[in-house]
Amino acid sequence: MEQVKKEFLLSRSYPEEYDDSMSADYKWGILGTGWIASCFTAQVIKAGGKVYAVGSRTLDKAEDFKGKFKDIEKAYGSYKELMEDPDVDVIYIATPHAQHYQWAMECLKHNKPLLVEKAFTQNYKQAKEVLDLAKEKNLFVMEAYWTRFLPHILKIKELVDKGEIGDIVQIIADHGVCFPYDPKHRLYANDLAGGALLDLGVYPISFTQFFLGNPSKIMAMGSSSPTGVDSNDAVIFGYEEGHGAIASLSFGSLAASPVTAAICGTKGKIEIKNQFYRPSDFIVYYNDGSTFNYVSNKHEYDEADGLYGMHFEAAEVQRCLKEGKLESDIMPWKDTLSVMKIMDDIRRQLDFTYEGETL
Repeated sequence: MEQVKKEFLLSRSYPEEYDDSMSADYKWGILGTGWIASCFTAQVIKAGGKVYAVGSRTLDKAEDFKGKFKDIEKAYGSYKELMEDPDVDVIYIATPHAQHYQWAMECLKHNKPLLVEKAFTQNYKQAKEVLDLAKEKNLFVMEAYWTRFLPHILKIKELVDKGEIGDIVQIIADHGVCFPYDPKHRLYANDLAGGALLDLGVYPISFTQFFLGNPSKIMAMGSSSPTGVDSNDAVIFGYEEGHGAIASLSFGSLAASPVTAAICGTKGKIEIKNQFYRPSDFIVYYNDGSTFNYVSNKHEYDEADGLYGMHFEAAEVQRCLKEGKLESDIMPWKDTLSVMKIMDDIRRQLDFTYEGETL
């Protein structure tokens, strides 16, 4: 039986190398020059995509960023100049969470399709306004939850949807990272919409929503940092349909955790190794005792290359633009709105808001 399972899995493999569909047909503009912007830019260029321009709050920062990547042609000392460049086909927003809403709205007003780094916005209300404007202006927008587009996650989604492990009964996932306390660090700064939830918790939350949909019940508990944002959280999702599935999720900024995930079904379970949200391996354990090991073609990453695999989401954006779509089937608007609504609910239970915000 193990051989049968192995053939089934291998016959539906996803690409492990750079996506061949990533072309230079679309000129990307990068809004923001931080670490995540560098990771994304490096991966897109390696995949064959075209990063044409970068915009920052100062020209010096933009020029420094441009100097790291010889393929970039334009450096702008303001975000507005980037939006006004008629040669920019699509913009990737890589600013801190608190600024996503402002710059997404401005980019849409300048008729630019968007890929917006996760978490999409601070809250559901902001996300709804961005997507409503995108619909009104007939422009493509997608949340940059890059994990959904990775080969091992798409493989698992395929297996789950085909009933390979039966009905899902439980999902377990965690994302804990140790960040020394610094009130000015983006993860602790309230004015930057910091905290573990939007930065770290969005990974297990969106992962679970991808496989189980929207929970009927949410229970949250956690602790806060001196700046008033969350720092150590646990959440349980409850589902009424089927077998009454539950999800047990934890995330925080005070300690490193295993960063693994498991999907448990009536016919077997799938365990994703560390780190589940990056290109990773997984094992399928069937109830009859047979197993299958999925081994990814792992790639080392460093300061030059950043996070391997971000090009998959960029390739999806280009495919959608080519096909004239307003949203991705893998990361649709309804899922972005659902995840934002879930995180709003969690914040209400944990009793914290960001500066100038009313939930």
